Amino acid sequence: MPTITCHFELTVRITGTPTPAALERLGPVVEEALAARLRLARAKVAEAGYPDIVPAEAVGRSRAAP
Repeated sequence: MPTITCHFELTVRITGTPTPAALERLGPVVEEALAARLRLARAKVAEAGYPDIVPAEAVGRSRAAP
């Protein structure tokens, strides 16, 4: 089976002026929300008949400084 790799960027827009502490708490919330959506996508792909498709591990993680 051929390998297909997809990369995409994620942008989170924040309204207002959060404190550094609020930004620090936001990181894990956004990460979990993204992980949940990727789990849903994986389930849908498997449901469509492609159970062998698995997401690759993230190459690198970055976090904006507050």
